[in-house]
Amino acid sequence: MSKKEDPTKELKAKERILKAASDEFVEYGFYGARTQRIADRAKVNKALLHYYFSSKENIYEQVLRTVFGILIERINAIDFENGGKTEKVMEEILNVYEKMFDEYRSHLKLMVYEVISGAKHMPKIIMENFSKIPFNPVNGKLYKYLNKEMKEGRMKKVNIYQFLISFIVQLAPVYMVKPMAEDIAGKIGFDRLIVGKFVKDRKKYIMDNFKSSMLPEDKRRKQ
Repeated sequence: MSKKEDPTKELKAKERILKAASDEFVEYGFYGARTQRIADRAKVNKALLHYYFSSKENIYEQVLRTVFGILIERINAIDFENGGKTEKVMEEILNVYEKMFDEYRSHLKLMVYEVISGAKHMPKIIMENFSKIPFNPVNGKLYKYLNKEMKEGRMKKVNIYQFLISFIVQLAPVYMVKPMAEDIAGKIGFDRLIVGKFVKDRKKYIMDNFKSSMLPEDKRRKQ
């Protein structure tokens, strides 16, 4: 009888493989990536990699599926019904994306790569999770919340998708260049904490911009 593998050990091996795969795909693209290099990065043998994930395409899809699933879960965990003022809820959404950009930087770069290279795999993942996606127009929690806020006059009426893209994209580039900025700051003798302060200031700028552009004037006066 074969000895059963420790579930915790198995999970850690899978996590290492997915992190290694994300780095590999970001660096080489889907077609240039090699499963042997992914196995080497993850410090597992190639046979184990293929045992967990039967092909390079399966690994690629699982990396996208993992980060997309975590993002969905974290946004849906926000209490939209009892979250308080509109700006407080929007700040929570911004915090979710900030943590995602910080914790899953290479995964998110991979999502960008997927989009600009034709998004061959994302439609499948989106359809698998459609009912859970917070910004889907049928039953998405975030979509319903924003629609209600606009209908009841707590936010200006705009296209919800145009607004969400504009809101999130203001933060994303900061995290794309954050490692480079920290490296440069260190080399020229600046404290790397200055980059952290810039990120904090950036969040404040985004929220100030949201209040001035999306909240009706009478709501802004109450701030």
